[in-house]
Amino acid sequence: MDILDTFFNSDELTDDAMYFDEMHGFLTSLVVQPGNLTQEQILNEILADNAAPSSVKKAIIELQKNIEQALLLGDFPALTKNEQTSDEEFLTLWSCGFMQGVFAQENAWFKSHPEDVAELTLPILSCSELLDDELDAISQNEELLDEMAEKIPDCVIDLYLLFNSPDSA
Repeated sequence: MDILDTFFNSDELTDDAMYFDEMHGFLTSLVVQPGNLTQEQILNEILADNAAPSSVKKAIIELQKNIEQALLLGDFPALTKNEQTSDEEFLTLWSCGFMQGVFAQENAWFKSHPEDVAELTLPILSCSELLDDELDAISQNEELLDEMAEKIPDCVIDLYLLFNSPDSA
């Protein structure tokens, strides 16, 4: 994790690269609904046009495996918040990354259980600050937003089970 933290906090990265917290959310969404992105496409989404040493690429793949292992055990993946970001900024970045993974493979996400997926992703979408104007009232209500944030771990686990339980295969 240290290698990723150092790399993603480097001043050498362009603004197109994901932040570490955003990458964690993105990888979590790809574990929940694997879809059809290749490892190369995943790395390109995360790194944009930035070059990364093979050690960083391996660490990203290892992080994805750790997230998968946690979800397989029914646990929400451990998050390591960067000390430089506030809790709110961390949650926003993580949620934004998760939703980027959903939007990148929208057909796979909404193909079999659209109502369940919409309901379970709403708390994450609400915290991502990606809501359109109609739903923006949610992000203006601090109490409702706090409730949504508290639901995220359970929603992620429920989404994982929805897509990865034997009944859904």
